[in-house]
Amino acid sequence: MEEKDRQIAQQAEEIRLLIKRPRTVNNTINNHKYVVEQHINVFGKESIEHISQEQIQGLLADPANAVSQFIKLKHRRAPGGVNQNVRVPNQKRAIYQVVVAGEGEEKEWENKAKGEVLEQMYDDNSGHLELEADEDTRVGSRFLNHQEKIKTSASGEDGGRRYKEQLDKIHCVISG
Repeated sequence: MEEKDRQIAQQAEEIRLLIKRPRTVNNTINNHKYVVEQHINVFGKESIEHISQEQIQGLLADPANAVSQFIKLKHRRAPGGVNQNVRVPNQKRAIYQVVVAGEGEEKEWENKAKGEVLEQMYDDNSGHLELEADEDTRVGSRFLNHQEKIKTSASGEDGGRRYKEQLDKIHCVISG
């Protein structure tokens, strides 16, 4: 019985010491890296080999929708999904995720501001279509005239309405 009392007293002392010991809580944030399949192209370095000249000329005939439809062809219709490098993880937040080059040969998803991504997509793709447009043809000159209106809109004319419409069309293509 004496041995048992001694063990109980020892446990009581250990409990008392544990209660006095300051508690430390380690909240470790896991550094999640979203694995990206290696066949997916980095954002901004998409392939357009699958888009024919006839398709591009067809897009130029509809200047108001040409850029968004080119992006749709480029990102959604690429064989093997090689250009599916932009996603909208949450429709309620103004964040997009794009594939970027990581360490070594790795690629990873990175959060970027919605506006930044849409503007880059518009600039890159409208620039490509402008290079394809021949100002000596009716279709090409209509497209280039439309692009001039969008550029002046982006500079503040009309309150940026036309430019914003273009960005909204791209958002619909990406999130749809």
